[in-house]
Amino acid sequence: MSITQAKVAIITITYNSSHFINDYLLSISPFLSTSSHHLVIVDNASSDNTCEILEQYMENHQLTGNMTVVKLTQNIGFGKGCNRGAEAARSFNPTHLWFLNPDTRVFKNSGQNLLSLLENTDKQVDFAGSVLVNRQGSPRSGAFRFPGLMNVFLSNMQLGILDKLFKQYTTATTIQDQPYQADWLTGASFMTKAECFYQLQGFDPYYFLYYEEVDLFYRAKAQGYSVWACPESQIFHISGASTGINNRKKIAKRLPSYWFESRRHYYLSNYGKLYFFIVDIIFIVSHTIWTIRATIQKKRIETPPYLISDTIKHSLLYRLLTRKHRHKSG
Repeated sequence: MSITQAKVAIITITYNSSHFINDYLLSISPFLSTSSHHLVIVDNASSDNTCEILEQYMENHQLTGNMTVVKLTQNIGFGKGCNRGAEAARSFNPTHLWFLNPDTRVFKNSGQNLLSLLENTDKQVDFAGSVLVNRQGSPRSGAFRFPGLMNVFLSNMQLGILDKLFKQYTTATTIQDQPYQADWLTGASFMTKAECFYQLQGFDPYYFLYYEEVDLFYRAKAQGYSVWACPESQIFHISGASTGINNRKKIAKRLPSYWFESRRHYYLSNYGKLYFFIVDIIFIVSHTIWTIRATIQKKRIETPPYLISDTIKHSLLYRLLTRKHRHKSG
């Protein structure tokens, strides 16, 4: 297939996105206006005027033929929302699906570069992801390794010397100049061949938010699909803009229960009970060591409050013990 024959469906999920959706639409419009590509926006029952902004923008910029807004009556989360968008896209037979967050700014040719990599005849590429950049335009992350015992330990210890010694186990992979393979890609911007996503039956609907893309890529790799990061495709992402977990004041907020539910489901589904139990032990011990060290060295602790206690409450052992207690009490 030639690039000119490709038809990309851009799948975007909105929820109370009124304060940044206009910038997103402006950045993606050039990709839409000169092609047969189509933007499918699934709104997760926003309580602000996101939908009004979308419809007004579509009318003012004559995008009615290239844009669809699906309004949901309840918030079904990111993964299910993406699945709904992908199903809505079937009506115009897309060759590719581009999952793109509304709190992003797409740079020139970002979409075209993803598409070019996917259609590269020299290598098998089934998924291609963008590299995220900061406000200064410098790359900050692109692709990642699957969660495991070592990278859970390293990420919680936050010790530079350990990251250097065991760099092959860090969560984020080193950003390279040329396309490179990875375990999983940021859910903020990745493109795939439509047939791959449909064959995988999309995102696991269990996840409300978080870990859904990690799980998707874990299943994709298990079925032999190849995953690549594309450094030529760059986007700016306002991390956590919709959820408010990350904020401008840099005040860490308590993680919602669905973060822990998603984490537990990911490990139990893909690794089993014993592995998840060991991961929790490593997580709790390494994070406790970091907290003690940060306190002694008078470092600023920016981790979410109640992280350890919430991790324990959502652990497999805690659930088993409380379940037995309820049975005895009954």
